[in-house]
Amino acid sequence: MDFNEIAVYTTSEMAELVAYFLQEVCMDGVSIFDIKDLYDNSGWDYKEEGIELNYGSEVVVKGYCNLEDTPSVLNFLRQSLSDLHDAGSLRIEVGTVDGDAWVKTWKQTFRPIETEKLVICPEWQKVQSKKTVFFMDSGVAFGTGQHETTSMCLEFLEQLPVDDKKVLDVGCGSGILGLCSLLLGADYAELVDIDKQATDVAEHNAALNGLSSRVAIKTGNLTEVTTEVFDIVFANLTADILQLLHNDISRVIKSGTIVVLSGILDVKLEGVLALYSDKFELVQTKSKGEWRAVLLRAK
Repeated sequence: MDFNEIAVYTTSEMAELVAYFLQEVCMDGVSIFDIKDLYDNSGWDYKEEGIELNYGSEVVVKGYCNLEDTPSVLNFLRQSLSDLHDAGSLRIEVGTVDGDAWVKTWKQTFRPIETEKLVICPEWQKVQSKKTVFFMDSGVAFGTGQHETTSMCLEFLEQLPVDDKKVLDVGCGSGILGLCSLLLGADYAELVDIDKQATDVAEHNAALNGLSSRVAIKTGNLTEVTTEVFDIVFANLTADILQLLHNDISRVIKSGTIVVLSGILDVKLEGVLALYSDKFELVQTKSKGEWRAVLLRAK
């Protein structure tokens, strides 16, 4: 099976943001090719002679998608990139790559991710650790915990008292937040995503970690599929979607419910907090690059 490689040309300053947009609609493993990385990284032991010739004057951000998804991916990218300023040419190029070769390369580069309490390990690898190990296959299409927005959620999770709690993971993707909550002591988790491919991957990861009996994984809109009230809610999405979900999230909480919102660009944080301030108080904010995540408590 082949995939399409989507390449977007931009600047160093905008590369992470462009990568985020690609991550929203492409498979995991978005890459940034920036010649500055060759010169700014003092840790290189060796650089191949002439390697600079592989880089152009612009930064190239690459992502991958299924062939049939390419029109919708390009439409999303053009709409998202149209709001950017001083971001280079934002030229988009599309090419086809051998799927088997690309997946093999991707699996070779996906290494275990270690946090304070967890090790997130691809199922095709082995790991020895005294920490809690979460085995996963993201299906090359969903989060592996590497992106700043997910890692901030994991940091919040590890500081929360999750024992015996009911957890909701909104827009669950691979299920990493809800399932890791169970591994750290939560009693029950509900994982919701509008994408059937995401919930299929989440179900696989639940079974892989022996968690199927403690989790409900549902495909659909939050309002349509969720009726319970939760102690902890994770929503790692985008600022715009978080604002659209304000009423839905407010419906599944009680006084004292902890809500973690992530995927918020710094310039949109104020708007999200203003909307959620009617029912929640801000407890803590985390920052990584241009991304923000907040921990809220229901009033």
